[in-house]
Amino acid sequence: MPVTSMLPDYHLHSRASVDSRMEMDVACAEAIRLGLNELCFTEHVDLVPEDPDAGYFDPDTYFAEIRRCREQFAGLLTIRAGIEVGESHRVRALQGSLTGRYPFDFVIGSLHWVGSETTMKPEYFDNKTRRQAYETYFTELLALVHAGDFDVLGHLDVPKRYEFPLHGSFDSAEFAEEIRAVLAACVSRGVGIELNTGSMRRTDGDPSPSPEVLGWYRELGGGILTLGSDAHRPQHIAHEFSRARDMIRAAGFTHLTTFERRQPMFVAID
Repeated sequence: MPVTSMLPDYHLHSRASVDSRMEMDVACAEAIRLGLNELCFTEHVDLVPEDPDAGYFDPDTYFAEIRRCREQFAGLLTIRAGIEVGESHRVRALQGSLTGRYPFDFVIGSLHWVGSETTMKPEYFDNKTRRQAYETYFTELLALVHAGDFDVLGHLDVPKRYEFPLHGSFDSAEFAEEIRAVLAACVSRGVGIELNTGSMRRTDGDPSPSPEVLGWYRELGGGILTLGSDAHRPQHIAHEFSRARDMIRAAGFTHLTTFERRQPMFVAID
């Protein structure tokens, strides 16, 4: 029996992303096998000069693959075109030239760099206290929400993935004030957040954000929520989606959000 009950996976990386070798058609076939009827390939677009992978993404090749897979899997799977833009608030002009030229359905805004430091390695926590590390991160994340061009904020507490081997589990309550400020800014701007199950593979089963934070977002009036596995390999597509569905329901959500040409649509959770 399919384990996803038709839940859409809105965070996937094919070989169009620098850190993935997954073929798009293989991902689509696996999604269908799992019971998905929709997914969105959200390839990394890295534009800040600190990032050594800046400029890797090739939109023409990407859209050629999207078109090929849409033809191959027509009637079986809805395939959306997306990108995950790092530091959107710092690269709006460059990003705008890309999104203005190509028909993207969806944009994730993520924070991978704070100044010249990457948040995606345990070394981010070197030479600073935990509080300093997270306060700096959430301050920059708030700037991203205020000034970036995106539809949904990606893995909003992502440093916990890389802190976990060092200090163990992350307690959202310790940074409730900072996180709530980010969530309130999302609601005010009319952008959403995602529940990213990729973090569950790297921690003790805690997604990004935690179920507690999902509840805060709902209490603050948040209604735009996507679900994504952050898969870079076929075996990680729809990772822990059954558990994620339970978390989403428990937080008070009855719908997930999908996007077409960057316009939100709402689908009921079975």
